[in-house]
Amino acid sequence: MNTPSNNPKQASNERQDLIAFVRPIQISLAENKNGWIVTISSLNPGDAMMALTRDDSFNQSTILCGAGSTNWVACVDGPIEMGDANAIIASISSSNSPLSIECRMHSMIASTDLGGISAHVREQDDALALVAEAFKQYASNLLNYNVTTPDLGLMATLFERGDVISVRPIETEVFSTFLDIGISSSPESAAEHGLIYDIHSDSWHGE
Repeated sequence: MNTPSNNPKQASNERQDLIAFVRPIQISLAENKNGWIVTISSLNPGDAMMALTRDDSFNQSTILCGAGSTNWVACVDGPIEMGDANAIIASISSSNSPLSIECRMHSMIASTDLGGISAHVREQDDALALVAEAFKQYASNLLNYNVTTPDLGLMATLFERGDVISVRPIETEVFSTFLDIGISSSPESAAEHGLIYDIHSDSWHGE
């Protein structure tokens, strides 16, 4: 694993240079009758599903996936018969509410035309776990090593001003001991609040 440079000034300059190569993030979060829909511009379906299935409670789940114009992966509680699996596969790409297809399906994540993912999940914590994964990857890419995952409660506070947030690398400041990540309610507006990642303690904080 790569670690930060021992020279704080050099490390800060190196990280600042990396900002030009880090993708902006756009995230939307909305509730519907089956759970939550979250779209994230910076994740792919595989990484997103991994973020949801690290809990041991998913060990008995069945994972279905498909590829084509849209790549998708779905997680169903327990074993399923081939006929049920085929019905899910046939219906999933054409449904605006894929969780309604099968009551035991707790998540379905699909790629989007513009890159990123659109995820349907039953629980709000699962939606926030995907948001947390996006910020973990963002900071890890800047620092060139894996950082800890932000707390879900902290992720929930990001949506207190609305159901859309945007992160632009130009509004991320990189210092020798912390990252200051600016967050706005739209790609067009300036950052209104932010997240702080403390490098020495490997911890996240609200601004």
